[in-house]
Amino acid sequence: MQTADLVLYDRLIAPEILQLVGDQASMLYVGKEAGLHTRPQEEIHRLLLHFASSGKTVVRLKGGDPTVFGRGGEELEYLERQGVRVRVVPGITAASGIAASLGVPLTHRDHADGVRFVTGHARSECTEDVQTRYSWSTLVDPRCTL
Repeated sequence: MQTADLVLYDRLIAPEILQLVGDQASMLYVGKEAGLHTRPQEEIHRLLLHFASSGKTVVRLKGGDPTVFGRGGEELEYLERQGVRVRVVPGITAASGIAASLGVPLTHRDHADGVRFVTGHARSECTEDVQTRYSWSTLVDPRCTL
């Protein structure tokens, strides 16, 4: 982050994190929330590609783990298909961060052998309701945290 030429960041990035970015970097807010997208995902892809292809060091800051329930995976795939070398620096998935801060283990040898994460959000063009999208009877396991 200290050597970035451009930082594209989301709404979940704390101001304290943004202060760690070098003074030479241009900052571009590309945050999204339900019903309010500052830029379409395709435009974010094009911006990342444009600046990375021009030899700039581009940092894409996303809250939590960028590849868990975010568009980090889509951005990674897009850039790699275009021949751009990408390095992902994982964060802490919100679910494990919240559980740890509350002192609640996601797994426990006496109670839960595994953990499953299920998103509550789908692509905007997804018309299936939650009951149809998920096989809750398959997801439910008394030895697994859901």
